[in-house]
Amino acid sequence: MYATPRADACSAAAGRLRGVLRRLDPDLMAHQLARGLAEVPTGRIPGPGCRAGSREDLIRRSVELIRNWLLSGQEPAGDALSELYEAARAAARHGLLAEDAFRACSGAARAVCSALLELSPAEDRVWLMPQLDVAWAFLDIALTTVRRAFADQRELPSADGNSRAAALFARICARSATTVEDLDRAERLGFDLAGPYCPFVTALDGGSAAAHAGLAARLRSAGALACAEGHRVAGLTRPGFDWTDFLADSALVLAAEPATGRAALAETVGTLHDLVTLGSRAGRRGRIRLDDFLTEVMLGNSPQLADGVMRRVLGRLDAEDPSGTLSRTLGCLVAHGFNRTAAAAALPAHRNTLLYRINRIEKLSGLDLDRHAHRELARLAVVRAETTGTRTAPRSA
Repeated sequence: MYATPRADACSAAAGRLRGVLRRLDPDLMAHQLARGLAEVPTGRIPGPGCRAGSREDLIRRSVELIRNWLLSGQEPAGDALSELYEAARAAARHGLLAEDAFRACSGAARAVCSALLELSPAEDRVWLMPQLDVAWAFLDIALTTVRRAFADQRELPSADGNSRAAALFARICARSATTVEDLDRAERLGFDLAGPYCPFVTALDGGSAAAHAGLAARLRSAGALACAEGHRVAGLTRPGFDWTDFLADSALVLAAEPATGRAALAETVGTLHDLVTLGSRAGRRGRIRLDDFLTEVMLGNSPQLADGVMRRVLGRLDAEDPSGTLSRTLGCLVAHGFNRTAAAAALPAHRNTLLYRINRIEKLSGLDLDRHAHRELARLAVVRAETTGTRTAPRSA
């Protein structure tokens, strides 16, 4: 067992270590690390049930286990390991390979060690080094847990085919050189590796992970390379693939592109994930296209610029009006094309009240809402806020 030394052994250093551990943010660490480990883009716009989310959860659980082990001096057991097991099981359902799941756990261990070394005073580092053995001891537990979770998941119907498809899909998107294993996977799946490829992402509104696993299996039976990623399915088809029977399901949301060169596949898949997320939020069903959500996707592809616009407009309003009244008013104006009569009726607010709020918005933000360029800036800020969930602004019907 690895334990943090008692206070009488090195009370000052132990206290500082506990202070550093309590400041660690597992959510932030998981988010940053998951982005670096992603092998297939899953979009820039947050959406439920995606592969990136399952990887992030596995990393977060790992960071929490290591941190709590260091704080308590007690090896994790019981409920804590059950949570790690369920996170690994979810990773398997979402199409991650066992080695990718273990990479996530290993990355979490390295990230905790790096954070402790970086945040601890230099005089504590000699004392700190033995404590970092906890992170490496955790990997023994993680390896056993991941293996058991993936073995249990493989016992489910279609799990083998989904894992095979996920591995092949990831390698094609990564533009990896074709190996004997790839040829074997393609032959078993009945998928032609020669290309061209037509990427797609699809989801069933309200569908469970099991329902999406079944959808992926049906798509593979129809000749597609399809892997379930929790609450959506992604993959490739050959040109001319017939979606008619699948689109007959009124819960289906589909984003698909025509034949795409291998060099552009990864970026295209990420965009399709964003389209499905946006379409689902908007209550859309059936086939959706980039033109339907072009502004949202473009902002998502330039997150730093988009967030800068949002802060430039809405940040100043919220700083002076924490209630959000001014931001909601601006959102309503955007939703109604800056028609003041329609916005006043929708809020609802007296026209004079609306005019007063507009004057405050213009004064605080520096915008002139009678100018087209400034209206467009406001629209982009509102769209970005809606897309990221930073603020809910009303949409026009």
